[in-house]
Amino acid sequence: MKFDKETLIAFVICLVILFGWDPLCRYMGWYQPVPAASAVTATEGSTTATADGGNAVSSAENASAPQANATPEPGGTTAAPSAAKPLEPLPLQTLHNEKLALTLDPLAGFVESITLKQYLDASRTAPVTIDQTSNASVGALGIRDLLNIWHPVQVLKNQLDGNVYTLIRLMRTADGRQFELEQRFELDKAYTTKVYYTFRNRSATPLSFERLVVNGGDVAPWMAVSGDKVRIPSHRMDFLTADDEFFDVKADAKDAKFFQNPPPQVIWAGAGNKYFVSLLASDKPFTLYQERGSRVLNNRNDSTTILTVGAQQKLELAVGAEKTLAFRFYAGPKVIGLLDDFAPEAGRVMHLAWGPLDYLARLLLWALVGLHGWCHSYGVSIIILTLLVRILFYPATAKANASMKRMQAVQPKLQELREKYKDNPQLLSAKTMELYRTEKINPFGGCLPILLQIPVFFALYATLDGAVELRQVPFLWAHDLAAADTVMRIPLYFFTLPINPLVLIMTALMIVQQRMTPMAMDPMQKKMMMAMPIVMLIFLYDLPSGLTLYWTVSNIFSIIQLRLQRRNGGHAAAPAAKKQ
Repeated sequence: MKFDKETLIAFVICLVILFGWDPLCRYMGWYQPVPAASAVTATEGSTTATADGGNAVSSAENASAPQANATPEPGGTTAAPSAAKPLEPLPLQTLHNEKLALTLDPLAGFVESITLKQYLDASRTAPVTIDQTSNASVGALGIRDLLNIWHPVQVLKNQLDGNVYTLIRLMRTADGRQFELEQRFELDKAYTTKVYYTFRNRSATPLSFERLVVNGGDVAPWMAVSGDKVRIPSHRMDFLTADDEFFDVKADAKDAKFFQNPPPQVIWAGAGNKYFVSLLASDKPFTLYQERGSRVLNNRNDSTTILTVGAQQKLELAVGAEKTLAFRFYAGPKVIGLLDDFAPEAGRVMHLAWGPLDYLARLLLWALVGLHGWCHSYGVSIIILTLLVRILFYPATAKANASMKRMQAVQPKLQELREKYKDNPQLLSAKTMELYRTEKINPFGGCLPILLQIPVFFALYATLDGAVELRQVPFLWAHDLAAADTVMRIPLYFFTLPINPLVLIMTALMIVQQRMTPMAMDPMQKKMMMAMPIVMLIFLYDLPSGLTLYWTVSNIFSIIQLRLQRRNGGHAAAPAAKKQ
């Protein structure tokens, strides 16, 4: 590559952008590191929108309302004035297995926090904790009636027995009627919990709950949960309707699109971020319930969106009657096998890629996990998967390279035609096509095979960027395949320069590959193509090491393929040129 004046200026500009963009963002306040979930606090003025499209309610207004003689409700709401003395808080109960821990509040009747034991936060000092009840008016798996407020007057049973927790409370509605509410939580396999709500009418009149809501858990963006740096947050609401239609809506969508009106009947509903998801399912369809609020991070002015998805039902109880509602709850990582076992179509909450590419990306992820089961290393699995994909497309790539070589061989003749017929574009086009037919060249022969590979490479890129299996998994010098492979940081005058070897190796190999690849272009186009690796280095410098490993191995394979073609038949286009 010849470094003339224009190329040198472009190179210097690229370096300035590469090393100056991050400190500039920090200086201007455009970027600040996001704390882990433990540092997230609710704001006094936060708002929550409801699924019925009603006006948002400000917690600051609620805080200023009169509180005299009021009894606290499990969801932070207030019952009618009562002379009854509020119950004393009870010790929290923890229901857990080897992967999951649910911390429950017996008085409130909901899950206060969900701890994923096998996943650590960004500092690797504590397990990831999701759903800390700081957004919704009731925590995960809590139940309430939006139109008939109740509060506990007595805890009748509070028993933890292995993987089963049973809670029975005597409840009183705002108008003084009483009923028993039994909640039974059973930890199933992995990250799944079965929960049963049994209502027993203990009053002398029938009971009617018009808008009974079961909370499916709060989900914040992944960077707010763990402190990780995330390129694509993928913060969404998902649900499968009773008609087997799958829908997903981004967390930042406008209210008219986010809140479903009227709420549909669904088989399951959930909210998720890049790596984790909370899903609520039932054997019988239920009405979708949604909440969306915000939290301020520490004392900063910016906030993060919190999603809450749940089940909404109507329940009628005759005098002395008893009814039970049953649900299944998943709170854990986006692992295809676990999601598919939990509910039909639940694997689609992965959101690895767009449209049909998502199916291909999930297939590649399945292959990656299968390779890991064989070699027990995700780094080696990435290398093997990359090689398998490249071998699969070897014939197409070889055909494209040969076509570009033939195109390069006839460039002098094409240039002569351009000079000769530069004032007659139509005749130039005809003569050009005639030359292609004579030389037996397909002008698109170098492009079509490559176009066939692009969907697979995009899907593989999405797979490696979105797989929770790669998070905090080391390989060689990379401490985390889901983060950049920074080996050291060089302190400079006004910023610290991270050294990421894989992306530097990847860029060098791209330059070598471009020098070896036959290119039928004019000088200006060649300069632009040769500058492309430097441009990619700027925008992809902090790329996760799993992706740069894939790209590096792919470039090495391409270089070897080009050398083999040169040695075994790379000059096949030469005889065709001599016949003229």
